[in-house]
Amino acid sequence: MRQIPDESVGCCFADPPFNVNLNYGAGFNDKKSPKEYWTWLKERLREIYRILKNPGRLYIFCTDKGVFKLKPICESLGFNYHQMLIWYRPNLAGGRCGIKGDWHYMHEIILLFHKGKRTPMQIGISYNCFSVLSYPAPQSNFKGGRDHPAQKPVSLMKHLISRTPGNPILFPFLGSGTDTRAAKDLRRDFIGIELNPAYCSIARERLGQEVLGNQAER
Repeated sequence: MRQIPDESVGCCFADPPFNVNLNYGAGFNDKKSPKEYWTWLKERLREIYRILKNPGRLYIFCTDKGVFKLKPICESLGFNYHQMLIWYRPNLAGGRCGIKGDWHYMHEIILLFHKGKRTPMQIGISYNCFSVLSYPAPQSNFKGGRDHPAQKPVSLMKHLISRTPGNPILFPFLGSGTDTRAAKDLRRDFIGIELNPAYCSIARERLGQEVLGNQAER
């Protein structure tokens, strides 16, 4: 991101590691100390703010616990908080809670921020405008499989991107490329950044696939 000029991307969709000890490969440590993790993430959010146009939008995925730390960090960098979106994952039924069990996670939080004034949403889009977005999480039985431990469905990303103005789109934690696949299907310009060369190869392969529609969670 340091190579990208100031205020040169129209919007950003960030899905950073949650620091929950997932295996992302390429030597990445997803179990940092809390101080190290939030310092690491703040440095990247600072760069996102620098290269985001004014006005511009930032969508960032986070955990239930992380939201209370992430919101003030983004605001300290200059972002204006707008609202919370919920990705509901109906296919993650989980097991029975039992006497000692607790609530099962069937969702992820997406925080929406603005740089500068709030930009109007795209109109004439067929997707719903509700803040709860219901899309199955990619599993091994999805067409194309599940290639990444935190993979997002193409259909979810299409929903978010289709209603959000701004070009090019920045994906600073690209993973296996479902984000860029959604952007290409919607004929949007984009920049994808990924640390792991193996995921970069999968992302390039996805970009070369024929458009199959929302039924294929690639």
